[in-house]
Amino acid sequence: MELREILKRRKSVRAFQQQPVPSEALDRILESARHAPSAGFTQGNEYLVLDTPAPVEEFWNLIDDPDEPMTSEQRAVLAPVVILPLANRQAYLDRYSQPDKIAAGMDTAERWPAPYWDIDAGMASMLMLLAAIDEGLAAYFFGMAYGERAVLHRFSVPTDFKPIGVIALGYAAATDPNAALSSTRRRQHRPIETLIHRNGW
Repeated sequence: MELREILKRRKSVRAFQQQPVPSEALDRILESARHAPSAGFTQGNEYLVLDTPAPVEEFWNLIDDPDEPMTSEQRAVLAPVVILPLANRQAYLDRYSQPDKIAAGMDTAERWPAPYWDIDAGMASMLMLLAAIDEGLAAYFFGMAYGERAVLHRFSVPTDFKPIGVIALGYAAATDPNAALSSTRRRQHRPIETLIHRNGW
């Protein structure tokens, strides 16, 4: 598929068929993350991948807010694959403490103009979202509003790693019980002319 077509098709899909994702397709999606930019070629970010029924179900249970629990209709369309992109700030500080980078003066977090450990993890996430489309799959990226600490503990994620969000992945379902709640139903894309400021504001 041409990149331009992939970009046109990219959207957040929140309802999935309950069928497994082929391991070969998932491996190609994960491989795409290796091609994301990485400050100082640190390559410090890693990924927790949940792709078998038991851990995936446990993940969804851990992030289900008891004050606003998922309905049975919502549970019926949960993604069968979950990927947590994990940012590792310390890996970047260690990299910029090395002889070829120390002159940049970014060996402490306060000296960075932006948290590139998060930015790089976000770029890798975008590549995986696009690679999913190329594989005929659907995906969306979301943040854990509830249960993040429990998820990290349950899956033994080292303390240096912090999730920047979650990628849910699978084959799109025919209907979405949450469709009416989608912001895209209430808001339109801003025209490109309102976003771009050529040669000045």
